[in-house]
Amino acid sequence: MFRASLATYLVILTALTAGSKKKGFDEDALNNELDRPIPVISQQGVAGEKGILPCDIQPRDSNDAVSMVLWFKEADGEPLYSYDARNRFGKAKLWSAPHFWGNRAIFRATSPAQLMVQDLRESDEGVYRCRVDFRNSPTRNLKVNFTVIVPPSKPIIYDAKRRDMSKLLEAYPEGADLTLVCEVHGGRPRPSVAWYLESQLIDASYEIRENHGTEGENSLLTINRVTIERLTRRHHHARLACKATNNALSLPPTTTVVIELNMKPLTVEIMNKGKIVSAGKKYEVECKSTGSRPPAVLSWWRGSKPLKKTAKIVQEGGTTISIVQWTPNADDEGKHLVCRAENPRLPEAGIEDRWKLEVHFTPIVTLRMGSSLNPEDIKEGDDVYFECNVRANPRSYRLAWFHEGDELHHNISGGVVLSDHSLVLQGITRDSGGKYTCLATNTEGKETSNVVNLRVMFAPICKHVLSSGPSRFQNATPPPFNVPEELHGALKDETIGLVCEVEASPTSVTFHWTFNSSGDLNDLSPSTYSADGTVSRLNYTPATDMDYGTLGCWAKNVVGQSKQPCFYQVVAAGRPYPVQNCTAFNLSGTTATAAALIRIACIEGFDGGLPQKFVAISGDQRWESASPHWEMELQKPSGTVSLYAVNAKGSSDPVVIDNVALKSIAWKNIAADTVSSVDMSPILIGLGGTATGLGLIVTGVLMALWRRHAATPAKPKPPQPTISTFAGKGDEEDGNPDLIPTSALANHLDRKLTIYGSLPRRPHLLEGREMSYDVIEDPEYPQAAPNVYYSLQRPNRYTETIGRSTTTIQESCI
Repeated sequence: MFRASLATYLVILTALTAGSKKKGFDEDALNNELDRPIPVISQQGVAGEKGILPCDIQPRDSNDAVSMVLWFKEADGEPLYSYDARNRFGKAKLWSAPHFWGNRAIFRATSPAQLMVQDLRESDEGVYRCRVDFRNSPTRNLKVNFTVIVPPSKPIIYDAKRRDMSKLLEAYPEGADLTLVCEVHGGRPRPSVAWYLESQLIDASYEIRENHGTEGENSLLTINRVTIERLTRRHHHARLACKATNNALSLPPTTTVVIELNMKPLTVEIMNKGKIVSAGKKYEVECKSTGSRPPAVLSWWRGSKPLKKTAKIVQEGGTTISIVQWTPNADDEGKHLVCRAENPRLPEAGIEDRWKLEVHFTPIVTLRMGSSLNPEDIKEGDDVYFECNVRANPRSYRLAWFHEGDELHHNISGGVVLSDHSLVLQGITRDSGGKYTCLATNTEGKETSNVVNLRVMFAPICKHVLSSGPSRFQNATPPPFNVPEELHGALKDETIGLVCEVEASPTSVTFHWTFNSSGDLNDLSPSTYSADGTVSRLNYTPATDMDYGTLGCWAKNVVGQSKQPCFYQVVAAGRPYPVQNCTAFNLSGTTATAAALIRIACIEGFDGGLPQKFVAISGDQRWESASPHWEMELQKPSGTVSLYAVNAKGSSDPVVIDNVALKSIAWKNIAADTVSSVDMSPILIGLGGTATGLGLIVTGVLMALWRRHAATPAKPKPPQPTISTFAGKGDEEDGNPDLIPTSALANHLDRKLTIYGSLPRRPHLLEGREMSYDVIEDPEYPQAAPNVYYSLQRPNRYTETIGRSTTTIQESCI
């Protein structure tokens, strides 16, 4: 290689010598030029970049020109690069030593002339000599002291935890301190390492350390540590750069990090707060927060408890809006509705806005009995008071009290005293018991309190007096006639079930029964009756005439005994007798084939000892009457009409009238069992009826006078100390003790019972013969309809004769 270079050099030298001879130069002149001092200039280049080696090729004479330029390194006599411009008519030839620069170098013969070397290497550093040969002028030499600068490596930035920031995306809390370390490897000359915030230098202090590699090699390490205290919002998204500088020819290696901050909310505000709200109404409340990064999370609180409502969230930039639908209640009065804004990454930096609520609500009303009262021990005559507690906003302007839904008013004489928020009841009765409430009203509305039930203990009082079990004639036609509860009819040796029901508080009661006949009050044996709660049942069987009278049912509880018993008047009774002397008249005057208006009038028979009613039946048609008189429209006038007398024991035998739609009046005589029809005018009918009535009245008066004078007076029993005897006006006049008076019955508590009828009397047409017991008790016997009340007035009686004695009552129809 050396030989080849030398040969090349000789070729160039020969060429130069030949040229010199042409121009008049010799070898001595060249030697003299080399011996002269050569000027030296310094030049720098950066490794990896382009380097420039200047060379002055400008001739002193303007008519002269460059013929060749050669480059040498230090004392090496072998050229590294040549520029040959000897061919005047051709382009200059360029040559570069392949082992050194190769194609990295190129010479530009411009002014100033430069040898440019691409991709500089450390080996390119050294002293170079540029030799310039002119056509006419002497050779010129110039030395270039060329320095190759080695730039440092790209800085590496670490955080305090030795994490490479180029591979880490982390946001720092607002207000925190940020410490970063910048490390730079290598560099010749040694680099300086500095920190810049945006374009401002903030730290230029650095230190150089020797770094020992894993394979034992040593290198230089330049370090700069910087700390930014109390990061603020101006640091958010700021560029923090670390630069390593060791020359002015190239841009220094730089590593930049962008500071990211987690920032707490700046503001939070509940919109439209301060207004008055009403309980139970729905409101839409909006809260707005700004300044947080990431956007704030908004939460709603009612006092210290979270509001469990789904809110609508809107986020835009650093602004967050929360909209919640909320319904206040009375308990929210005076509390705070809170909107809290929090950065989830800064839990300690939350802020909140508070709205003190003013809630209007309908009154909250609580009723309770006076604290000094025992609700389980209140009885008639006690004083009771209630307290009504009202909480309302705005304040209530009216308070009302109610008992069983009826409003109470201030009434001192009635024992009702109202004052402020209390109710006082003085001297209560059992009617005072029940449900009490109070009602308060304000501008928001009105509200009723809870119900307080006042239980008043009282002695038993009579509620119902009934006969137990259905009548055996209940399904007869017509059904039996119901009578008032106190009256009960029974035949001798007939058992009737009596039910006594009382009202009492407490309901744990005991019973006893009494019987009153002709002034004697006797207790009945407990074996004859039973008790179940507030109900007692007695099976009573009259055996003699003296077993008819008044039964009393008494009850007792812890408060006391009933002041008045339940009364049962037991009378001797059977089915009524048939009606008599019936007349029928066709008021419409139609024939027997068309509908007709018929009037029927009869005389009542014996009522059997019980109130009776009268029933007429024709086919599907039925008429009832309190007296034996009917005015009916018959759909089939040619049909049959059946007439009944009905009481609680059943129905009489029917009286049947056939073909009632005749143009004349029809008579049916029950006693003779014959029917005759005579055409009479209405005037004659009226006269006949009047005459008949007068005759009956006269006959009745005569019979009464005869009985009064014929009766033997009996010595009355002395009255009991506390028992009133049966006393009737008739008895006081005729002194007959065997008659049950028809006026009134007085018991030992002066309660008067209406007497429904006398002992059964035998009509004169049945005198001398007994009525069969089977007929009276026949279950197929027609009976009256139930649940229909009729007058209990005793009807006119037929003329009859009844045998009497001072101790017994002769049966006439039983």
